[in-house]
Amino acid sequence: MSSPPPPFRPEDFEERCETCNAPPGQLCYAWCDTGYTADDARADAERHAAQRDAKPPAP
Repeated sequence: MSSPPPPFRPEDFEERCETCNAPPGQLCYAWCDTGYTADDARADAERHAAQRDAKPPAP
């Protein structure tokens, strides 16, 4: 059995994909199974939307 891949680190998004050489922060090619995926992009979008919609802390 293989172990799951390690979690993404912020610095991972500053480097090209090791497998398909996609530019930093861009979706990898469809055949690539190691880089930034559509699921990652969707999760990022949901996280940014949640932060944008969150109310600022009360003073």
